[in-house]
Amino acid sequence: MKTKTNILPFLIALGAGTALAVVIALLRGMGSGNAAAVNAGIMSDGFFIVGVLTAGVGALMAIAGKTDFFDMLSYGGRSLLKLIPFVRQKTQTFYDYKLGKQARRKEPKWFLLFAGLVLIGLAAVCLLFGSY
Repeated sequence: MKTKTNILPFLIALGAGTALAVVIALLRGMGSGNAAAVNAGIMSDGFFIVGVLTAGVGALMAIAGKTDFFDMLSYGGRSLLKLIPFVRQKTQTFYDYKLGKQARRKEPKWFLLFAGLVLIGLAAVCLLFGSY
């Protein structure tokens, strides 16, 4: 997250994650009738659920962007499309496909992983407030 261009997607992901955590907390019964510790525990649950899901998707994006881990799965899916009669695709060997993917590969996007870790950190802070 060294450049300015990565800050905006990070802030959008963080805002969407926070909004989703509030919705989850409201669905779980957060309200003014509860004690502050109970509400903090409920918010901790919401932040943790959204944080783990966001960090998991971010880790998958980072792995897919940095390595060729999912290239074989992608090539297999494209090869299955050749079995459909009306889909015409150029036949390509796996080696040619892999070389083409390496030429088009961009830097991985880390903003979802970092946003998920921040949300998990917010869950820990809410958990600390809820335990006192």
